[in-house]
Amino acid sequence: MDQSSIIDETKQSLEQSKRADSTISDKMKRTESAALKQKIIIFIRDVQQNKYQFHQFPNIIQQKISDFEDEFQDLWKESDEFLRENGEVIEKLVMKPLCSKLISIDPLKDEEIEFSIKVYSFIQAKHLKIDENIEKHKIFSSIVELISKIDKVETPKEKLNCVVNAGKQTSAIVNQSSGNDNLLPILIYAILKAQPQKAYSNILFVNYYRSPKRITGEDEYYFTTYQSTLLFIEKLDYQKLNISHQEFQELSKKCLNKSKNSQIFNMDAHQNYVNLQMIKMKIQDFQRKSHFYEQSKKYRLKFNQNQLNNINLNQIPEFYNEYQNLYKNLLEMQKDIHNLYDLTNKIIKESQSETKKVATKKFFGIL
Repeated sequence: MDQSSIIDETKQSLEQSKRADSTISDKMKRTESAALKQKIIIFIRDVQQNKYQFHQFPNIIQQKISDFEDEFQDLWKESDEFLRENGEVIEKLVMKPLCSKLISIDPLKDEEIEFSIKVYSFIQAKHLKIDENIEKHKIFSSIVELISKIDKVETPKEKLNCVVNAGKQTSAIVNQSSGNDNLLPILIYAILKAQPQKAYSNILFVNYYRSPKRITGEDEYYFTTYQSTLLFIEKLDYQKLNISHQEFQELSKKCLNKSKNSQIFNMDAHQNYVNLQMIKMKIQDFQRKSHFYEQSKKYRLKFNQNQLNNINLNQIPEFYNEYQNLYKNLLEMQKDIHNLYDLTNKIIKESQSETKKVATKKFFGIL
């Protein structure tokens, strides 16, 4: 899809939204809609005043929006062509006043991703193996702007639209590219440039408060792709980039020195980075060693699935050697687990307050 098609589609979507907005706005002012209007106002007030528990919000809010849609339709018997658009406007009527109340769904995860984005802000196009002149592309700046806008808009539809349109424009760059560029690394690069602040909470906000029937087709594809880019950034290490380990560490440390006000942990930013990298590397190494089946294929173990009574006398020396290799591997894994446990506990103890300790434990998946 070229840039003009995307712009035309966006304009058409806005015109449809305005038309539906006008239809509902006019009819909501009439006497027949007074009871429905009052129900919406009361529900918004109940949510704002914590009449429900936080974990109840997604199901209750989605159900209420659906109920309000049905009641509006029962009142006005709108034609099928307006049903979806009317539903979008009712979602907007309910969610826009509630955005500030509901948006901070997982602030700790937001801080983790924001921290990663800052740490890896040194990444250039060449590190992702994409066109090094990508920032000069006429559409790329628009993609960055759309991703930045996600934090500013206030309804699930608007946030989803930003993600989807960013995805579509990224696809347009890929389609125009004569090289081997693909969607994911370009989108990752755009996110690193945009530096969104509530990246994870915005994803949850759409998942929690937008009906699944309204996240389908292209919307679902680009929304899922966007989530994948955040996961990639969160789990990033030098092995996933076109960069040496030494250069990765040096550039990361420089970025960290610019972000010493990070409040993820109550530790020096540089030491925090070193500790996290150590833990990530240990976990990755442990995961690699723990895959016994893969390990057995790597060493081409002959006896890994054989019954002991099927082994003949001539095979015993070979069987013993394989046993020794597996036993050695198991001891190394136990040592790695012990070291990882000690390092994690050390970081937790260095967190001074109970709040910081809990946050740190959650980060490492202990709580």
